[in-house]
Amino acid sequence: MLLNKEQIESIQNRNVTYVKKFAVLDRDYDFNFISDLVEENYLKVVSHTSIGDLKDVFQIKKVSNIKKEFKVFFDFLTKLFKYERYENDEVDLFFSFVSQVGNSHVDIEDVFIIGLKGTTIYRVYDNENKDYNIEKGDMIFIPRGKKHKVLGMNPRIVASIGFYGKKLNG
Repeated sequence: MLLNKEQIESIQNRNVTYVKKFAVLDRDYDFNFISDLVEENYLKVVSHTSIGDLKDVFQIKKVSNIKKEFKVFFDFLTKLFKYERYENDEVDLFFSFVSQVGNSHVDIEDVFIIGLKGTTIYRVYDNENKDYNIEKGDMIFIPRGKKHKVLGMNPRIVASIGFYGKKLNG
């Protein structure tokens, strides 16, 4: 995992921060991976709309203790940014089978998104609207309270690491 001094300071200052090639991911994160993960661990897949078809965005919650790499990401970010442990802090997977556009929203937690498969654009509404292109191994930090929108350009999988508690260093 690679973060330079400027990126660390940007995150500490609660700025949206994009990191190209944050992690080298050797595993092929595909829909067979998702299927095996769900089946082997009896996980529940949550749909984010009431439509219930394959155009939905799906979520698998709390995967940090299931696959080593997710635990490593979680522990690294927790320790580096000194987050106070909160019961809802966790790694979730989001995926979609087709390109789609989500609604603009604001998260109540700090979120680190790591691309696992496909291309996802995160549009952040700030002083100027800015798009961040996330691909496999890339990461974006979006601080709580920052309005953003997700545009899945093709079938995609991302890991979302959310921290609800406060940072001990700020």
